[in-house]
Amino acid sequence: MRDFFGKHVNVVFLFTCLIAFAACSHHEKRHDLPVVKLSGPIELRLKAEMGRKETVEYLHKSVSDSYEERDLRRRTQEELAFVSQAETVKVDPAAASGLGSFTQVLTTSNKVGTLELHDFAMPEPGEKLEVTADARGRILKSGEYPVNSLFYVPPVSLPEGPVAIGDTWTMQSSWLSLDNMVPYQLDMVSILKGVYQCGDEQCADVELSGEVGFQGPLAQAMSFKSSWRGRMLFAMKTGTVAWSRVDSEERFIADNVRRDVTSCLESVLREPAVVKVPGLETPKCEPKPLADTQTAN
Repeated sequence: MRDFFGKHVNVVFLFTCLIAFAACSHHEKRHDLPVVKLSGPIELRLKAEMGRKETVEYLHKSVSDSYEERDLRRRTQEELAFVSQAETVKVDPAAASGLGSFTQVLTTSNKVGTLELHDFAMPEPGEKLEVTADARGRILKSGEYPVNSLFYVPPVSLPEGPVAIGDTWTMQSSWLSLDNMVPYQLDMVSILKGVYQCGDEQCADVELSGEVGFQGPLAQAMSFKSSWRGRMLFAMKTGTVAWSRVDSEERFIADNVRRDVTSCLESVLREPAVVKVPGLETPKCEPKPLADTQTAN
């Protein structure tokens, strides 16, 4: 059982590496950007140009407490920082039933920390991962990984059609972990909260909330729940995430063993340089309980 706890997927990290943020409650803001007044609904779509490179800096921190009965046996603190680069090598506007698709080669560098990036659907430094996705972020091909793996969970939840401020959309996804075939299910809610001017871009402010749990018989044998919330700024012209921050709480319970994890992850887009979020040039976060991340707008 302890081995299983030690190898579980850090679900929160996935959705900013892959992205995520808050919904029904308010999440702390770290920007003071000018508000953009909309004349009508907007469409949120990933976009790609041949040869374009996107560079993103990530910072992840977590605090894990392990209990037997009600006694705290161990506290572990972990930190992971790295830089990812995605280079677009193919664009097909007619693919995915006319929605359009693109292929990017992902690489990582400047990794500091011992956590495995494969657990987060990212390549390790020195490796390359070729990923094909459609404009809504749904993964069509991810290297040679099986389609029921974490590598096929959509990296971002985008609405099916145009949305106005206050509109809500949902996403559900499931996968099996590669190391021990544990079945997970994700339920996620997104809300468009506003649009801001961020440099030369207009960025949609999206709050997300989500939960991840076990599927099938494993859900009866042990208890696992991950709840997270946060925020992202989505650059609409460039079609990419300019900044994101996520906070999470996870709990595993099996027999008399319990593990509680509090974590955070922040990402900042370095390139293309046309997308700038003043005050959010460097990722910085500290793990805190979700209740402490709620503030008024």
